[in-house]
Amino acid sequence: MQENNSIQESVFAFDQAIRLKPDYAEAYYNRGVAKSRLGEYEAALADYDRAIRLKPDYAEAYYNMGVVKVRLEKYEAALADFNQAILFKSDFAEAYCNMGVVKGRLKKYEAALADLDKAIDLKPNDAETYRNRGGVRGKIGDHEAAVADFAQAIDLKSDFAEAYCNMGVAKQYLGQLDEARTNFKVALDLAKKSGNDKLKAEIEQILQELSNAAQGIGR
Repeated sequence: MQENNSIQESVFAFDQAIRLKPDYAEAYYNRGVAKSRLGEYEAALADYDRAIRLKPDYAEAYYNMGVVKVRLEKYEAALADFNQAILFKSDFAEAYCNMGVVKGRLKKYEAALADLDKAIDLKPNDAETYRNRGGVRGKIGDHEAAVADFAQAIDLKSDFAEAYCNMGVAKQYLGQLDEARTNFKVALDLAKKSGNDKLKAEIEQILQELSNAAQGIGR
């Protein structure tokens, strides 16, 4: 609640800036970022659109507009925004990464991997991009390569609970069940420490299913 109040105060400050200077593209952009954090997605899109009208080559505004559209599951529209962001900022690693994620959701796996490869070339120390590439590799059945990506993500971010969980899933597919359990248990500990209750519940369910399978329950 306190964080939301702080974000709302930022919105008020940007409102004032816009009243004083109606052609202030950065104020519209930053108000859009704040509104997105508040979950006011349509209002955020309107602010990003206004920022772009005032500054047509505003790569960051296109990128963030795409991020919001992903949350709204408007995937094709999001891809168009990420492409525009890259058009104006050719080394925009985050745009390539998100474009790869969206293409993965659309089951355009080869194109997704190409975008994620490009994102890693541009920003080789980004743990999230390796995790995303591992996810796509898992979708096409390349579980060994997926494990390598998840391991790289963990090397870059040692408390990356989601990457440990993903690696556990990949090792399940490879039949490495003991190692998978170890990965899930590490992921569970990290999820508890970070207060990620959703991930914690998912991992507990996976571990219970593994335990049931080992005991022959449910067969």
